[in-house]
Amino acid sequence: MAKFDEADPRWLVKDMGEQGRNVNNWHWSERDVTDWAKHRLGELLGGVTLTAAPAAAASTGLESVGGEAFLNIRKGKMIASYDLEIRVGWKGELTDGEGRALGAATGKLHLPHVGDDNHDEDPEVRIVTDSNSPEAERLKAAIHANGKRPLLDAIHVFVKELRAGGPVLTETDNGQPSTANGTDGQPSSAANGKAAAEREKEKLREAAAAKAAAAEKKAAARAEGKIKLESKFHCRPQDLFECFVVQGRVCAFTQSPATVQPSPGGAFSWYGGAITGTFEELQPPHRIAMCWRFNTWPEDCSSKVVIEMTEPEPGNTVLKITQTGIPPADKFGTENTIELTETGWHSQVLQRIRHVFGYGV
Repeated sequence: MAKFDEADPRWLVKDMGEQGRNVNNWHWSERDVTDWAKHRLGELLGGVTLTAAPAAAASTGLESVGGEAFLNIRKGKMIASYDLEIRVGWKGELTDGEGRALGAATGKLHLPHVGDDNHDEDPEVRIVTDSNSPEAERLKAAIHANGKRPLLDAIHVFVKELRAGGPVLTETDNGQPSTANGTDGQPSSAANGKAAAEREKEKLREAAAAKAAAAEKKAAARAEGKIKLESKFHCRPQDLFECFVVQGRVCAFTQSPATVQPSPGGAFSWYGGAITGTFEELQPPHRIAMCWRFNTWPEDCSSKVVIEMTEPEPGNTVLKITQTGIPPADKFGTENTIELTETGWHSQVLQRIRHVFGYGV
């Protein structure tokens, strides 16, 4: 028997380390995975093709990542907590129809907030040029129209991997490789994590296939000079209807001179004459049909715009825009007319209506 106040080695429990104190992550633990996030983003965002010729652009790699990323783990469940600011370099080149270079430019793609609070949304992408040259502006417009999607797809891959526990799927608490099964013969959290990762990969493949099919369908529509948009607003259909037929409201969201004659055959002019046309049909508060054109389009070219508003729930309005007859190029020979038109509807009309009148969703 041990003497009084003397330790008996038979009763001593040796230090089992963090693994012994937190078996199978029963207790809440937190891992800083910021370094992994920076490394993975560097892999995903380097050399991404953004747009094709004649305004070809690609990313040149990750330039900086600000913020932090953590994985909170308990009982094998992983909860990602992250708030990142990302900057990616880009370069581009303009060519003519025969592949001759016309100019080049460089810049940055700035994602000010990639966080767990918007994991299921497309984060904001700001396009910055290193110069104000005409080439830089044309490449910026091309990236704005078509080049964000490849970048956002890479960001979504990163987010899915992080939320699935990518940095720790093959590690135990002490950083050593884990076995396939736990001590009770059941699959370990690492094995479960691997299975979850495989399911996520399969979902990504299915989503990519669906996206490719949608892109093919969209490309076919654009070949016909057609675009279709859908957007949601917190307001009544009459509120949105008036945004297009009341002159004061058009002036308010465009912040520029406008004229509106709200009757069939009546003319309208937005943005000081940059957009002009006539009303063909007015069915308040659910339908507007217009003959519509940009002043940069060929003189004999106009399109048809149909705006439809429905209210599936009181106070929630769904707006759909269908535009047909968009020319493939403007009168200066610029060939991204369809993309610029679609982008303009989103940024210069719908978003402005949300912000000015408080109809955001």
